[in-house]
Amino acid sequence: MAHSREVRHRDRNLGRRREVEELPSVHRVFRMTDAQRQQVAKYLRYIDEARRALEFQQNTDNREIIRELRSSADHIFDVLNALEETD
Repeated sequence: MAHSREVRHRDRNLGRRREVEELPSVHRVFRMTDAQRQQVAKYLRYIDEARRALEFQQNTDNREIIRELRSSADHIFDVLNALEETD
């Protein structure tokens, strides 16, 4: 089968188009409500439950996934704990 050298839709850049703009500052301050914190905690519990379910399967192929789930949840938790309160 010969290639037509035509750019196909699936070969194009799949990322979102962005206007050329300055990237946001790294030192931004975010406010988080208690409801938002509870929602993040809920999602962290989902990650933890998925990790435990994979551990329960005792499949050696899942080791890397389990390690990444644990690490991701830990990193999210650390970031949330390090957030500074704003007035």
